[in-house]
Amino acid sequence: MPFEQAFRLSSLLLAATAFAGLLLARSVPLWLASITGTILISVLLQTLGFLNGRRTFRQVTRSSSLWNLFVIGAFLLFILDLVVISRELLSAGIHFLVMLLGIKLGSLDHRRDFRHLYAISLMAILASAALTTDAWYIPIFALYLLAAVWTLLLYHLTHDSEPHVGVASHERQERPEAMAGITGRFFWLTNGVAIVTFALTLTLFFLLPRIGAGMLQKSRGEGLKTTGFSERVDLGMIGSVKQDPQVVMRVELPDIPAERMDRLYLRGVAYDRYNGRSWSASDHHRRHLAAVGDGTFVIRETGRRAQEAVSVPIQQDIVLEALDTSVLFAAPFAEYVSGDLSGIESDSMAGLHLSFSTSSPLRYSVTSRQYEIVPNERTTPVVNDPRSILERYLQLPELSGKVGELSQQIVREATTRYDRIRAIRDHLLRTYRYSLDVETTTSLHPVEDFLFTSKMGYCEHYATAMVVMLRAVGIPARLVTGFLATEWNDFGGYFTVRQRDAHAWVEAYFPQSGWITFDPTPASGTAAARSTWDTFFRVSESLRLYWDRLVIRYSTRDQVAIIHGIREGSDAVRGHLSQWMVTGNRLAVKVISSLVQFASSSAVGVLEMLAALSLLAIVLWVRKPTWSKVSSRHLAQRRQLRITGLYRMMLQTAAGKGFSKSPTATPVEFCGIITREWAAAGTMVAGVTDLYCRGRFGGMPLTAEEISKAEHSIRSLQQLARAAR
Repeated sequence: MPFEQAFRLSSLLLAATAFAGLLLARSVPLWLASITGTILISVLLQTLGFLNGRRTFRQVTRSSSLWNLFVIGAFLLFILDLVVISRELLSAGIHFLVMLLGIKLGSLDHRRDFRHLYAISLMAILASAALTTDAWYIPIFALYLLAAVWTLLLYHLTHDSEPHVGVASHERQERPEAMAGITGRFFWLTNGVAIVTFALTLTLFFLLPRIGAGMLQKSRGEGLKTTGFSERVDLGMIGSVKQDPQVVMRVELPDIPAERMDRLYLRGVAYDRYNGRSWSASDHHRRHLAAVGDGTFVIRETGRRAQEAVSVPIQQDIVLEALDTSVLFAAPFAEYVSGDLSGIESDSMAGLHLSFSTSSPLRYSVTSRQYEIVPNERTTPVVNDPRSILERYLQLPELSGKVGELSQQIVREATTRYDRIRAIRDHLLRTYRYSLDVETTTSLHPVEDFLFTSKMGYCEHYATAMVVMLRAVGIPARLVTGFLATEWNDFGGYFTVRQRDAHAWVEAYFPQSGWITFDPTPASGTAAARSTWDTFFRVSESLRLYWDRLVIRYSTRDQVAIIHGIREGSDAVRGHLSQWMVTGNRLAVKVISSLVQFASSSAVGVLEMLAALSLLAIVLWVRKPTWSKVSSRHLAQRRQLRITGLYRMMLQTAAGKGFSKSPTATPVEFCGIITREWAAAGTMVAGVTDLYCRGRFGGMPLTAEEISKAEHSIRSLQQLARAAR
């Protein structure tokens, strides 16, 4: 192929790739996409010689003044779009950019026209990056980069003396050097340059600091519509989303094996006032939480409950889609929340809310502590509740006497509060049938209709009935809405939470144990039907999560952590490289096994098996580690990095009090100095130092409980330092 024709084709490919990025971001209206696409195809066919002998689009509109009128018209449409139609600079600017792209594709006469086309294409690919965080941007950007390398090389190799490089070769007298074709050596050399360029791009991505906002940042967006998390919830609202499969969030549990978790309650909002048809909160006051340490918000202190209360810590890494609510979801009860959060508020019933709503997916980590009932409260016949609890959580609307009579009848043989709660819950589980075909939003007495007439309903009916019946027998209780996660993604190692997982349950009060979760709703009995394509859907979802974690959410904090790791002996670099390798290898192996399963159950299994064998050859090119050992080693490396970071925070806090660690002093010697000269901090420093030496030098893996203990010691040390100022 002659250089001139290759140059023109690479330029068109560059423009087509940028245009495809905008189309996939769904930012171009259909009419504009159709016109621009038609022009692009016409110019491409002309370049390939399929329109030789025919009047092309460019030949029909050869007047330069006509193209100037097109540009003026496009600008007027941009003003109209900005002021009247979209009323948003980014959307109107993208529409204007696509119009300019179409105009320039139809007027490629001189070399300056190609330079204009490159500038428009660059702005288009940047705009598509600002409009999406999906993984499909990877091949689009890679193809754009390849086309850009080819285009720039061919631009300089083609001669600059011809006034019209864009016209077809049969319409001009070509020079002998212009007829030089693309050889195999040139082809591989150019692709090698493209690969090196892509590697350089990844290096720049690693080195350059992240920018949180810019002129191309999307200013506003519409979050996914949710229900059941506003200040007032009408009975029957959650049922409207119980068939919606849209993904709401993805939840990883890094410290808990998958076989130990078959379900996970993700708490949203609690309600204490019931008027017979809807729930609301009597106290709308929220307190702003202050950030401490490394962007961590403290929700509740660990020691607020009785010391004999049994608790289980749960660490969650959550990716929450953009929703139309400010509620933050977490397993009950959240103690610490960290992430790139502008601010967090907490209400009087332990609900978490963002200070400012967001229009993009949100990643955050939560440390929760699930409390169990202390042994003596299971057997104590008499419970003394605080007056404030009784006044707030025993409220009932005017109900028929049948509800109270039924409640008393159910608990007549129970001798303890715990037994009464279980008796009411078990009665609801056994006696009533789960069904979504119930209309209660227009009922005057939905609880009575559920208990005595229809005897079927969904989670809201069960939870509301249980709260009402508990209050009728003098037990403080409240209703909670959130999500019940049951869909485990084997490939990504996380729970997928969908709209249909919206749920309501009950929290009952115990003076020593606090609020304990009870769920009176039986299983629906209608599990979602699985098809042979579900495997691929789960793989694609897990790829999206890894894309978000490793690329979209890669931040300055990650860069600083790696740089500190280099200073500490390159531990962080090895840890991050290991994470990328383990992730890629694990996903590749799981994709292969999924393809094999799908191929064996498909009528056209031969083709799928060939595709699987091709991918298997690629995987075998990489060293295949033992997955369980790599996962354990990766977890140990993460915790080692964490204890190293905590030890540095301790040194910084001590330096603020005038105790700087000498380079020649060992951690144990420095701990002795702190113990002698700052006795109040001795215990906290000794605990962190011991864990640091074990994890950093002793080669002993640390547990999640030990890391949590070290974090608590650091927070206590920081509070002590501030109090002593």
